[in-house]
Amino acid sequence: MIKRKDIEMELKYYEKYLGITTRELEKLKDKVPSNVRLRAVRHNNGYQYFLRTDRTDKNGIYIKKENIRQAQLLSQVEYYDNLRIVLEDRIKKMKRLEKVWVDNPFTYTEEKMSLGKRKFIKSPVVSDQTYIDNWLTQEYKSLGFKEDYPEFYARNNLRVRSKSEVIIADMLDEVGIPFLYEKPVKLGSGVVHPDFTLLDIGNRKEIYWEHFGMMDDVEYRNNAFFKIRNYESNGLFQHDSLIYTFETNVFPLNIKEIRKMIKMLKMKLGYCNI
Repeated sequence: MIKRKDIEMELKYYEKYLGITTRELEKLKDKVPSNVRLRAVRHNNGYQYFLRTDRTDKNGIYIKKENIRQAQLLSQVEYYDNLRIVLEDRIKKMKRLEKVWVDNPFTYTEEKMSLGKRKFIKSPVVSDQTYIDNWLTQEYKSLGFKEDYPEFYARNNLRVRSKSEVIIADMLDEVGIPFLYEKPVKLGSGVVHPDFTLLDIGNRKEIYWEHFGMMDDVEYRNNAFFKIRNYESNGLFQHDSLIYTFETNVFPLNIKEIRKMIKMLKMKLGYCNI
């Protein structure tokens, strides 16, 4: 969706080059005769050039090769002159557009109505923020915890299963990426519970993040790879719908790199302008 700031930036861009074009045009006009037009005629494998000082003169005065610089200057003057006209027209139209432009016509129209009427309105387009709010408030049944399971809490009082998941949850919350914890996902005839389900608001799709934190353990490792293969056999792949992170006792979670990755995710998932 085009936003007002995009129009303002483009307007500044055209105004900048209108200024450059105008200044260069004034410099070149002093170097060529006034009221003279250039005529280019195809000749063999090249062109011949003629000066026309009178519109009734169909041919003009032939420009010799040693004077070809004159043809170059006249061509550049003509280009700058035409470009100036086009840029001025574009700027004029964009300024008119800027005055009447609204970033979101759906929200704009809705806000013009009274609150009493607005509550009955169903917009054909759901705003990003409304979509996020609805997504976050959905109800689902998570895995839950056994009574003797260690307690780890992220800063939003969300209970998770490990210290590493606390770090991931806090970083996601810190940069403003919404997520759901252990939301069930149906894969074929079974159900899995990804550690984190993220919302790609740009494409309005879910991204699943699995953190495998006990890769030293053979049974755990085999189950992790079985889970990965299960995702893949159901059309969910790394770098598209899935994120995998791993750690062992020797190679714990790299907090510095995870932070970098999450900052990149913020841009990729569409949260830089929200």
